[in-house]
Amino acid sequence: MVGQGVKTILERGVILEPRGADSVAIDAGRIVALGRQVDMEPLRTASTRTIDLAYGTLLPGFVDSHTHLLSTGLREIGWETALSGLSRGETLARLSQEAQSRGKDEWIVGRGWDESLWEDGRYLGRQELDSVAPASPLVAVRIDGHLLAANTAALKRLPAGIDPASADLDLGLLWEEAVETLMRTIQPDGETRLRALRAAATLAHRLGITSAHAMIRPDEIPLYLRQKGETRLRVTLYLEASGLSALATLGIQSGLGDDWLRIGGVKVFADGSIGAQNAALQAPYLGSRRRGTLNYTADKLASLLLLAEESHLQTAIHAIGDRAIEQVLRAHESIGSSPALRHRIEHFELATNDQIERAGELGLQISMQPNFVGNWSGAGRMYQARLGRERDLQIDRHRRILDSGIRLAFGSDGMPLSPLYGLHSAVNAPHPDQRVSIEEAISCYTEAGARLSFEEEDKGRIEVGHRADLVVLNGDPRRATERIMDLEVEMTFVGGEPAYAREEEPCA
Repeated sequence: MVGQGVKTILERGVILEPRGADSVAIDAGRIVALGRQVDMEPLRTASTRTIDLAYGTLLPGFVDSHTHLLSTGLREIGWETALSGLSRGETLARLSQEAQSRGKDEWIVGRGWDESLWEDGRYLGRQELDSVAPASPLVAVRIDGHLLAANTAALKRLPAGIDPASADLDLGLLWEEAVETLMRTIQPDGETRLRALRAAATLAHRLGITSAHAMIRPDEIPLYLRQKGETRLRVTLYLEASGLSALATLGIQSGLGDDWLRIGGVKVFADGSIGAQNAALQAPYLGSRRRGTLNYTADKLASLLLLAEESHLQTAIHAIGDRAIEQVLRAHESIGSSPALRHRIEHFELATNDQIERAGELGLQISMQPNFVGNWSGAGRMYQARLGRERDLQIDRHRRILDSGIRLAFGSDGMPLSPLYGLHSAVNAPHPDQRVSIEEAISCYTEAGARLSFEEEDKGRIEVGHRADLVVLNGDPRRATERIMDLEVEMTFVGGEPAYAREEEPCA
């Protein structure tokens, strides 16, 4: 590029790699030069846009390797009522306020409550939801999405044929398939959902996310096609397993798409969650005989995996409990799955040493959410209450997994969406097997996420030739490891163009 002008130069930044560089030259949406500020002079012309980073820290744009954009967006625009972080009383008061502000027959959908933060530790239930919304149908989805509480008016609209094992109608509690069945009947219109996706993209840019792996239902594909490129968020789609046969029939393979929207593969739920007490465990939950539930028989899971293999589709299999992880590993072993497809296990929370070793031997990729540690691990918190101290020590072992040589990527699952919260949780985790260095955590939230979608040669690093998807923080996380989540995103660039600037309204 010597002797030629470039479109943009970012200068006076703190760049982690390569050391000594403080400036980046960008043209045609890609990084074309890296070096010192003085090195950029031959590339500068009268038309070059120069942006002074004022010694902010420049990182690759964050890749959230597991999230739910539509649900996030519905809370952003207020269609769903956000309940995260509220006490039980505050939760009921918020839902009561929503009931009073809406029409009698209008659905009220809350999401994000977490009984593990409450003194009594009890789930929400039908009777207390009836007390705040006696006439309007109301559902309140737990933070993990695997359990919801419904009032009587909502339960009257529950479709017929629900598996009795997935519902306790007296308590107003629904799990897994029953949750999905009811929620599919509560859908905002297409324009509302499109507005929600736009709001989610704006939030993502504000948090420094430039790429997201979105877990979706097949009927959401048209929404993503409508917003493709418009929001300037790069999205890789993972369709629920119900869409596998259609993808296979149409010959759609992983990687189909473009720079803005592409098919990642198929999402499969092998079990539930620890919070909903239906993650499949080898030993029972503390103080209980329950061991959770496997959502598939061994043969059915293996047949889904085989169809995906034959169709050249990557799988992303949700497996939290050690019993579910074992079933997933045996399915891969039984069909001889190909490492070339980079099959994923999502969450991988209670993996044993043997299971970690076998996952590595199978060439599997692991996608984990360090904010789970931040939310629930440590003394007096949910994992100890549900599992006991010993299993809390064995959960979310990012350190052990990285040391085994397995490819590990980080995402949020929307709990919360913030990568800085995730980085903080990984670096400051309560147990040694969970903790990683800040450099490792950043790599898991950037380069490793790009690798999961086969894009590591295109993004995830600050390197000549890579897309100029970048984030600027107001401090160096290496010098603030105990307060990473207190840092703020100053700017987010996608393809070299500002998508968010803290001093201004988001540009997306």
